[in-house]
Amino acid sequence: MTALVLRSLGRVRVLSASLALVLAALQLAIIAAAATYADGGSFERLAQVVPAFVVQTMGPALTSFHGMVLFAYFDPLIVMLLVQFAIYLATEPAGEVESNLVDLLLARPMSRHVIVTRTFLVMAFGTLLMSGAMQATTWAGLWWMAPRDAQWPAARTVLSLSAHMTLIAWCFGGVALAASGWARRRGAVIGAVGILAIAAYLVELLESIWAPARQLAHFSPFHYYAATGILAGTAPEAKHLVVLGTTALAALALAYWSYQRRDL
Repeated sequence: MTALVLRSLGRVRVLSASLALVLAALQLAIIAAAATYADGGSFERLAQVVPAFVVQTMGPALTSFHGMVLFAYFDPLIVMLLVQFAIYLATEPAGEVESNLVDLLLARPMSRHVIVTRTFLVMAFGTLLMSGAMQATTWAGLWWMAPRDAQWPAARTVLSLSAHMTLIAWCFGGVALAASGWARRRGAVIGAVGILAIAAYLVELLESIWAPARQLAHFSPFHYYAATGILAGTAPEAKHLVVLGTTALAALALAYWSYQRRDL
């Protein structure tokens, strides 16, 4: 098992390191911008001119130092990047079927569930590396660039945002891993589940303005990431984390079942 995990991680080490560096650089840039706003007293002026619907959507990200510092944790592009990365990592079994490498793997005295476990561990570690890089950069950037009188974000808030973001990635990664139990083309799974993730986010985005979307939004993992509520301290964080964690485990169970029954 350890050899399989290390081999899979080695295949994506350059991509993983590159994405982690990009996220770290982005987080540093956001902290630098927030420090500039705080030094110039611009947050007070922004609070007066920013429309109410923008504040409702982005929370205190534009009206406070600690809010802007955490903007990357709920920026749609960053969250979707993490989700798509999890999907890519989770489709390795489909890639092995496509390249016929699965024949060499299963020629060894190895149970099929080992391949699913290996892939989940790689996907989980890869996404944790991304969120961990953001967290480490957040605290390092605050120590380096935060103004003396600026209010830092609470450690619990940072951890909660990171946990929600990571679990959403695990949900879609689990779905991709389950789909890989039937698919024979990695690209097909990446495309299908990637589009599903985008559609799920769009449904959540439309939930507040289109009545039919309100019913569908409950099936979207993004519905259970109330970032503005977490920043304000009003979100049911424990409930949402349980829902996301249960969804990820259900997808993983489906992945074990589908891969065990597939015809190789």
